[in-house]
Amino acid sequence: MKRIAVLVIEDQIGEFFKRELLTIFENQVTVDYYCPGKVSQPLIDEVEVVLYTDPSILIEMMDYIRSPVPLVMMKRTITGEGVRILKGLKKGSSAYVYNLNSFMANETLATLYGFGIDGLSLYPLDPAAQVKDTVDYIITPGEHQGLEAYRDRVVDIGNRIFDPSTILDLIATLNIDRRFADRIVKRYAARVPAYWKGLRNTLYDKKMLSGHLELVMNEFDRGVVLLDDKEEILLLNETASNILGLEKTVLEGEALQRLVAGFPGLERLGEARNFEGEIIEIGGQKVVVDLKEVRYDGVFFGKLILMKVYAELLKEQSRLHGQLTEKGYYAKYVFEDIVGEDDALQKTIEISRNVASSSSSVLILGETGTGKELFAGAIHNYSPRKNKPYIAINCATLPENLLESELFGYEGGAFTGAKKGGKLGVFERAQGGTLFLDEVGEIPLNLQARLLRALQEKEIMRVGGDAIIHVDVRIVAASNRDLNRMAEEGAFRRDLFYRLNVFSVKLPALREHKKDLPALIAHFLKELGEDREVDKSFVDFAGEYSWPGNVRELRNTLEYMVRMDRGALHVRNLPSHLKLEGGGKESPHEQILEIVRRRAARGLGTGRRSIMEEFSKTYYKISEGRIREYLEELAARGQIRIFKGRKGCQPLDEV
Repeated sequence: MKRIAVLVIEDQIGEFFKRELLTIFENQVTVDYYCPGKVSQPLIDEVEVVLYTDPSILIEMMDYIRSPVPLVMMKRTITGEGVRILKGLKKGSSAYVYNLNSFMANETLATLYGFGIDGLSLYPLDPAAQVKDTVDYIITPGEHQGLEAYRDRVVDIGNRIFDPSTILDLIATLNIDRRFADRIVKRYAARVPAYWKGLRNTLYDKKMLSGHLELVMNEFDRGVVLLDDKEEILLLNETASNILGLEKTVLEGEALQRLVAGFPGLERLGEARNFEGEIIEIGGQKVVVDLKEVRYDGVFFGKLILMKVYAELLKEQSRLHGQLTEKGYYAKYVFEDIVGEDDALQKTIEISRNVASSSSSVLILGETGTGKELFAGAIHNYSPRKNKPYIAINCATLPENLLESELFGYEGGAFTGAKKGGKLGVFERAQGGTLFLDEVGEIPLNLQARLLRALQEKEIMRVGGDAIIHVDVRIVAASNRDLNRMAEEGAFRRDLFYRLNVFSVKLPALREHKKDLPALIAHFLKELGEDREVDKSFVDFAGEYSWPGNVRELRNTLEYMVRMDRGALHVRNLPSHLKLEGGGKESPHEQILEIVRRRAARGLGTGRRSIMEEFSKTYYKISEGRIREYLEELAARGQIRIFKGRKGCQPLDEV
């Protein structure tokens, strides 16, 4: 128990201050008082603080203090009742302010003036001074010695009590527990008069602020622990109390070191300054813990600890992922959306169904417009992750710095223009689901290293952050480039290529499954809301054209044609880039007949191969077999004659 030594002028005062101190500190201290002339040897020893009433007493008794010890000079004030007595005195009166010595008399007088006692002329008075009859009152703080002859003029305002500043000095010197100190100051502030209302208001504001802060903290779904600059628990919420398994009243004011000693998993809290997302076992359950130092203008104010039970965090993430799906983070396509019965296409669909059940990476390769995103979405929707988010990002559409922040997210203030609260990257948004990386071959080499780490370790770090974030994401990547060749040339990391290419799906070009053209044309016309007849000229064109843009080019061509003409789909309505000058206006029969006439007039060969080469050069690519069919139809119409051998054919008007 902590000891206080009080140096006083007489026993009566010593007894009073002893009672006061024991009451204020709730008997949690021991108090001994000492008077001049009554101490014969150095007895003041093993105390935490010496409290004295005025300097003269300290000087007189200094030799009796055995060891170095903090010295606190007592400041005193009067009670609220004493102030009310003084304000009841007649205005314009004069009064002595009496005390046991000159110093204490002047100190008491200064205290009264401090309370704004006006309308009275005050003069100090001690036992050695002479009392004049012209003075109306003798004001005394409970000291009557030597005033017996003046009882009719004595106004007793009661013993002076400790000034609140003295209580605060004692609390600091004795290093009183914070919670206990708060209780002492709050209770004592109620005793002091209006002169100290600023202190009472400050304490009230602090109480209100603390109450509001506690209400806010209890709204957090995480455990929140606030430490002061001495690393003692200043505040914590109910969630933190539940996680630690101890009552708040037990934890508040507890030193962090003692808390760590009770929970072996919490050693990191005492060792580190800052960390995020560390999993610590507390009370048999895994808890995700963040630790942040609180500093302002470089001054350390304490630490903030955030805690979340790992199992609850997983539930929360699952709920958020469900919300992401509701907001549109889902795959639109299924395998049934893929149109075509060609063997090559059906084989590709079968392979894709087989790889969908795995969580390993898939690399979809194919020319532009072959439907890579369609297959990626279908794989997701056929996988066990179909009810989790599906996020797609085109790696070729963003500059390097933006692509990095889109992939991995960023912390607030990570760069100019960054959102204050930071932003989730696509890896975090796709948590538990599928991330589709289109045009993966366009990712810069330095970002490829970060992507490789994310795939290997299933961990990412936000731009501007230092926390490791675990991610559970299935990667489906796509490219129209030869990534293997790029790896050989050093333009793509080979280790990343192997990591992505666990399963490979090669999509056939449209020219490789042209038997699906009629079904595709019908499908796209229905999608466009058009019920059109398809002229044979367009069917022939579509069958001969190579479609370098594949299915996407076919759809775009159909959309152009139905918007440009309300009739049947005819080659004359083709987009200009598919028609050369002079082409697209006549039917293929007319075009071939014109070629036959022109070549015959020039004495050039009119065999099937010669006609095919000129037709392909002038209009669009066509096969020799298709030329034979057109020539036979022209012959049946009586417009040309076909000869056997190399002579080819001639227009009938030329025969």
